[in-house]
Amino acid sequence: MSLYDEPRISVAMPVRDGAPWLRESVESLLAQSERRFELIAVDDGSVDASRDILESFASADSRIRILETSREHRGIVAALNLALEAARGPYLARMDADDISLRQRLSAQLAALESDPSLFGVTCSAEAFPADSVTDGMRAYVDWQNSLVSAAEIARDRFVESSILHPTVLLRTAAVRDVLGGWHDAAWPEDWDFFLRAFGAGQKIARVPEVLFRWRQHDRQLTRSHPRYSMESLLQARATYLARYLAPVEQGGRRVFVLGAGPVGKALAKALARCGLVADGIVDVDPRKIGGVVRGAGHRWRVVAHSALGAMTPRPFAVSAVAGGPARARIRAELGKWGWKEGDDFVVAA
Repeated sequence: MSLYDEPRISVAMPVRDGAPWLRESVESLLAQSERRFELIAVDDGSVDASRDILESFASADSRIRILETSREHRGIVAALNLALEAARGPYLARMDADDISLRQRLSAQLAALESDPSLFGVTCSAEAFPADSVTDGMRAYVDWQNSLVSAAEIARDRFVESSILHPTVLLRTAAVRDVLGGWHDAAWPEDWDFFLRAFGAGQKIARVPEVLFRWRQHDRQLTRSHPRYSMESLLQARATYLARYLAPVEQGGRRVFVLGAGPVGKALAKALARCGLVADGIVDVDPRKIGGVVRGAGHRWRVVAHSALGAMTPRPFAVSAVAGGPARARIRAELGKWGWKEGDDFVVAA
């Protein structure tokens, strides 16, 4: 039996007109120190040379399998679910046709996942490239992701933004199929939806704190061009899953307050209301805002002082909607002084 007849890892790679970068991406996989994998490349209606490039690789390496969604573009969700259906390995890795996996990526993630049966998946640190295409905002986003290492940290920050870069993960195939039912189409990014559903189901994902992945930045990325990645779509995703997370809190009789009467906090309070979770008020430290009223989505919220929040009994639940890393750190420190526990008494969502 060939070494490749029973792959440990199935790598799911959707391909849509990826010819400019596809060869380099596939070569990075073929150079992996972990050899026991199959690459399932799903051609999603490409009209460039992508299919020819894939066939040239497949003719030389039996680990490469080519599938197609149809002769028309059906989207990344259809491509991923087709790869999931065909996967033979007990572990499923993600890879995009424009990115690069460093040589030790699969072996390091496989070792981490096999050493901890409690984990659903393992991600790794990444770097964005080329430098002249990486915006300050994207650099900060990648740095923030890389700073979250433990499963607890990654799950804790899941409502801020997606705390995992989708093409960096290695997952347990059976759990992707049986627990999550694969990827779902939504009005927001399929990757954040996937991870929010995973965390909601109690799944744990940790990070190998080593840069093992290079995330290519270019103008054709979905993150830059698709309406699913608009600020409104991201807000809708955040509010939808936050409302589900907070439902037991509200059902238990605890009042819910949004921290921050700025644009982010107001928008989140209104979005939560549209999802059926109506906060009891909005909290701020600015004396000019305290006592004011915020209206929207058919509701009105009184702005109260943060000192009043700390004095409330029984203890309410706070949703922090003050954007930025320094603000998150200050709020966590302040609520920690009050004896509030993150997850039990408050959550950070900006």
